Amino acid sequence: MKHTMKKHVLALLLALAMVVSLAACGGGSSPEGTYHLTKMEMEGMSLDIAQLTEAAGVDVDIALNLNADKTFSLDMSALGMGESLAGTWSTDNGLTLTVDGESVPVKLNGSTIVLEEDGTSMTFEKG
Repeated sequence: MKHTMKKHVLALLLALAMVVSLAACGGGSSPEGTYHLTKMEMEGMSLDIAQLTEAAGVDVDIALNLNADKTFSLDMSALGMGESLAGTWSTDNGLTLTVDGESVPVKLNGSTIVLEEDGTSMTFEKG
């Protein structure tokens, strides 16, 4: 009986330690921060950032900034797709970016954001 009790106490302590460690790591689930383009897909082609840089002939660093004040900026000039986008972001129903009243839902998975619009997919990694 003592042996079974020790197992139950040990299992309870391990479960408690796991809950505490998850709570400490979870800190904030806010997506705010800077995400850099790592991959782009369009018209059936998929290019990672090294291939994009080689194809463009210049260093391609496209950053999506999600600011603490719920605004965002995305500079697209390196790809010749306009100068930049700016607007607001929210997490009411998943992550949504809004520019000039038009909302675009984006996929957020941990530290990865995937923006899909008009057959083009852009993958950004936080860091």
